[in-house]
Amino acid sequence: MCVARLVVVALVVALVVATPPTPDTNKEKLPFEAVFQGLCENIKLCEQLCFNLHDGTFECTCHQGYNLEPDGYSCTRLNYTKLDSSILYEKEASFVAVLDDNDYQSDASYQGGDGPHVARFRSSLGHRDSNNIDYNQLIDRADILNYDKYKTEREIVLESLGGEEETGPETFLELDLQDTFHPHTSPGPNLEQKVPSEVPNLQATESLTTLCQLECGPGRCHLDAQAGVPRCMCPLGRAGRYCHPGAQVETARFHGSSWVGFAPLREAYRDVQLTLEFKPETPDGVLLVSGENDDLSGDFMAAVLVESFVEFRWDCGSGAGSVRSPEVVHMDEWNRLTVYRHRWDVWLQLNDGHHIQGRSEGLFSRITFREPLYVGGSNNLTSLAPRLGVTTGLQGCVRRLQVNDHVYRFRKSDPLREPNLSSDYAALDGWGITECIGDACSEVECQHGGKCVASTQDTKNLSTVTTPTPPPFFAPPPPAPVCLCPLGYSGDFCEKQLNLEVPSFNGSSHLMFPALGGSVLSWLELEVVFRAASTDGVLLYESHRSDGTGDFIALTLSQAHVLFTIDLGSGILTLRSVYPIRPGIWHSARVSRTGRWAWLYVDDQPVVSGLTPGGFTMLSLSHPLYLGGIPPTSTSQPVLPASQAFTGCIQKLSLNGRPIHLVSGAVSGSNVDSCNHPCSQRPCDNGGICEPHGPSYTCRCPLGFKDEHCRSRVVTQAATPSFSGRSFLKYADTEIMKRVSGDKLHLWLRFRSLTPDGLLVWAGEDDDDGENKEVMLPPLGDSLSLELQDGRLVLRYNLGSGFAQLLYNSSKRLDDGQWHTVRIYRYEREGHLSVDDDEENVVVSPGDLVQLNVDSALYIGGRETFRGSHSGYMAPGLTGCVADLTLATDYHVDLITQATAGQNIDYC
Repeated sequence: MCVARLVVVALVVALVVATPPTPDTNKEKLPFEAVFQGLCENIKLCEQLCFNLHDGTFECTCHQGYNLEPDGYSCTRLNYTKLDSSILYEKEASFVAVLDDNDYQSDASYQGGDGPHVARFRSSLGHRDSNNIDYNQLIDRADILNYDKYKTEREIVLESLGGEEETGPETFLELDLQDTFHPHTSPGPNLEQKVPSEVPNLQATESLTTLCQLECGPGRCHLDAQAGVPRCMCPLGRAGRYCHPGAQVETARFHGSSWVGFAPLREAYRDVQLTLEFKPETPDGVLLVSGENDDLSGDFMAAVLVESFVEFRWDCGSGAGSVRSPEVVHMDEWNRLTVYRHRWDVWLQLNDGHHIQGRSEGLFSRITFREPLYVGGSNNLTSLAPRLGVTTGLQGCVRRLQVNDHVYRFRKSDPLREPNLSSDYAALDGWGITECIGDACSEVECQHGGKCVASTQDTKNLSTVTTPTPPPFFAPPPPAPVCLCPLGYSGDFCEKQLNLEVPSFNGSSHLMFPALGGSVLSWLELEVVFRAASTDGVLLYESHRSDGTGDFIALTLSQAHVLFTIDLGSGILTLRSVYPIRPGIWHSARVSRTGRWAWLYVDDQPVVSGLTPGGFTMLSLSHPLYLGGIPPTSTSQPVLPASQAFTGCIQKLSLNGRPIHLVSGAVSGSNVDSCNHPCSQRPCDNGGICEPHGPSYTCRCPLGFKDEHCRSRVVTQAATPSFSGRSFLKYADTEIMKRVSGDKLHLWLRFRSLTPDGLLVWAGEDDDDGENKEVMLPPLGDSLSLELQDGRLVLRYNLGSGFAQLLYNSSKRLDDGQWHTVRIYRYEREGHLSVDDDEENVVVSPGDLVQLNVDSALYIGGRETFRGSHSGYMAPGLTGCVADLTLATDYHVDLITQATAGQNIDYC
């Protein structure tokens, strides 16, 4: 026995099996087999080719024309004039022979080319020179000229030998002659894995000692990259921790290094019609593959996923062909692939998409299948990658495989349990497959666009678990289907419609909004009003890069403290609230940021501020804004003080002074339910809108209704409307707007105010129809406003080249509850303001522009979502009355009857 002694940085075990010498090979060096412990991808040992074996070992082999050296990993070029018996053993040769009765020529020579090793024998068939028969030439002529003649000759030989017919015409005669001529050579196709019977005591280096410490019995421990935890990869028919027997797979799930092997295809050399239903989780992977040789040299066919497209590749022996689906696959959903091949031609269809046709090269039109049909991968993907174009197996599920009307089963044949099922289409072997939990949804239909998934245990904290609790010895029960409902629906099948005025988040929920983009380059104002059910969670997050690096903002809870984290690209700043918040209580968290400075306001706590490190001052955010958590499907998975999703309710999100509707303003969301809040009970009648204010609410009543539930009618002919601070009247009539826009304006009205702050008049862009997605932009367009600030009257207008601001007579307060008369006159850039016929104050706007271009709407007494100055100040509505609105000196506006819309209007 030869033992390969190796010095490598790994635990390496070589087991060499010697073949007893035969009379003809006494002087030849013995064939051998070297098996090493480890994985090909971790130990770069083999000089040419490396194959993983399912028991945690690997073996080395060489390209065609090279011989494996006794050290088990080196290769030397062969002497083509001499056949070394170890060559046949190394490649696990299948012999192709043309026999003259039972006689054969003992000095068989090696058949060159890229196919398997072939022994040539003397033949009396036909009149060919027995010393110069070239089997490949025999196949070529049969394929091109007269296959039937050779088929007849083949049947004669088979009948004389009592053998079975092979799978394709180009296998003129293939016999398992290993037992006859080389009794220690494994028969092909080979699905068995080599297990060392004795392990030498070799030392492993500590640096490469695996972190995967699960005891997997006959399986192998594998670190699941997606889940971040170790799991057992088991042989076919075994599952779970310790790889216990008895596992029956109906719908197979593959994990990237998994595979299932079936017998070589029969009667498929010329025509193949296959249907495959699969659910992929990644855009690349092997769907199925089979061919003439184990390295796919020569004939083969394969279906692979490449960048989310399905590609079918095949070679009849004289040139490869390839077709690619015009459509991409649906990730995490079931797809149907249909392929029909007739000789050179292939037709492919993905789902209900377009048919695509392709043709292989050369004259040969038949495919010889000697190797197993592999599904989901292969046991030697490293050598197949050049032909397949992918380096990993399928990650996902396969629930149906049908080839030429034969349905394949992802489990071994069991005559006792399935006496009526043929064993020809049962799996022969496999590695690392499990039951597809998603298949629990095959009979479930979620309504209203819901998506079905299989219920699993909570995996939020799996990344922190080093060794999971071992499951019981018996296989776990099958998962139950669960419908993930779109926004506005709930129930087992998403059949119930919800009132989502106040969304609730359960720890696996999120809402996604459009990216802030360039609207927050220099400044940012945001506010979130929330009620937490736990002390940790992500309230809000947005980043610039897909990998979570670079610029980002995050509002999180960590140990009951509110944290605001920001990175402008040159370093992270984290602001932490002084005191913790109380779960179950409504809280307000507000963030203000200008340049490198940031401030955090939490309820009435002391303000926390800080300066971001580095020299960058601009904030660029291009990815979606997430509220309540970051979905696991997102490519952005940053390192934050709290990584899990938020649990609780959120009733308000305000960005740059503008409230964002949490449901209609969201692009998408998942697992969002209705919070236990009074607004969820729809307390506002007659089309009123419920506005949450912590645990209470107020109703915004439409024009013509009032009181706390919008149930009392208002006399609409009232000449003097009353405003409550949450009211407004809107005018969009062209006769009104043309007297507001242009190069001059004359406006006259009377008002009385009961509070020191309130908006009287506003005109500007109106983006509340939802068409403008940049909802966080500051008011940089043309606008005009008249408002009370601390009891003083302020006029502002912007003609497009900068704001003009006039504070009228700062010593005179107008919040005394008395009626006051206001007159505004503007001609081009110059504006005049007078109160109660007192002296006029004058202001001139900067720049050269002279026209006020506002044609959307004029607001009196308030506005739906008013954005004030660049600092983010938001003026409240007027609390008081407005009367006698006149435009252009003679156009009197009936404040009630001419209003396009209004809310919470009463009368004085």
